[in-house]
Amino acid sequence: MTDANGLITCARYALPPNHLQYCGPLKSEEIHAYLKESVSDENLSQIISQFETLYPYLTYIARGNGIADPFDSRVVEAYWIGNNLLTALSQKSLYTHFAESLSLKKRLTNKELEWLIGKIPQGALAHHTFHVLNVFTRTGHHSVKHTIDTMDSCRIGWGTLKSIQNNSVVLSTKPLILEKNKLMLGKEREKRIAIPTGISPSIKDIGSSYTYHWDTMCDQITKVQENNLIAVTSSAIRLANLTL
Repeated sequence: MTDANGLITCARYALPPNHLQYCGPLKSEEIHAYLKESVSDENLSQIISQFETLYPYLTYIARGNGIADPFDSRVVEAYWIGNNLLTALSQKSLYTHFAESLSLKKRLTNKELEWLIGKIPQGALAHHTFHVLNVFTRTGHHSVKHTIDTMDSCRIGWGTLKSIQNNSVVLSTKPLILEKNKLMLGKEREKRIAIPTGISPSIKDIGSSYTYHWDTMCDQITKVQENNLIAVTSSAIRLANLTL
């Protein structure tokens, strides 16, 4: 049985790039309608299962932790935010996931695949931000310099709520920057984040933490979740800075 809360949460994070037609089926209007009503059914599950990168990660994390439902809230949190399900996955299975499930053997050169696989014993995780900073840049987006803004938008960002406006909020957040040919998080700055019409999380607590994806509000997170996201983001940046 599908976890309705997990599926809805997953859809929140998946909608922004889908709306921009960057990934998944052209179903943003349908996804938006589900989120606006905060309901889910088999059709929404089928839509999200068509995301060619997201869904293989969910099924891999679920299977590796003995969880039947890939939309289980714990699995969804692991992929987008990070939690202990990621550390339960074996290095061997992560290799199979990268090479076979994501078909990277066909999409990367031998040298690039070796570079990626070499990161597994150094802390690679089946997490969205790791994929953005370490796989995305090697599948047709080779120059980090030219994709820094894209990577910053595509990773899951987080920030502290500073103010609320009609259709947006202002968060205090750290951008992804490139300095001396190294990726890192820059100094905190205020950033305007869009609120999806009718589907935003409960936004009321100034000083609370929220996540965003492609400059669009996703969800409110706890301190524990924020710390997990900080940790997996730091790990992804460290590994992305390893030379090819």
